[in-house]
Amino acid sequence: MISRIILGTILAFLFASPGIAGPCTQRIADLEKSVSARQEGAGPTLDTPATTGSAVQGSPPSGQATTVQNQSNNQTMQMIQQAKQLDQQGKEAECMDMATRIGAMAPPATK
Repeated sequence: MISRIILGTILAFLFASPGIAGPCTQRIADLEKSVSARQEGAGPTLDTPATTGSAVQGSPPSGQATTVQNQSNNQTMQMIQQAKQLDQQGKEAECMDMATRIGAMAPPATK
């Protein structure tokens, strides 16, 4: 009987854990959604619209812009993984600092 109570308590705690996540955990989740949306094309784009006639001087070709954006997304995802590790280690201040740096690179979250 006591083992069932203990098991039930452990399971309840495990299911409730996402609900008691800290502010850095939530910020990381929001940033991850934003970056994922950008990768899937659902988020705001940073490319300039295509023009008819000649290309705008100084703007990179479309393929090059896509490569640069993919590299930026990969770097951002690596930073998100680092922030998750800091969060799991209980380093809240370092995690929030990393999340702030990621937020400066990532577009605002879409709803």
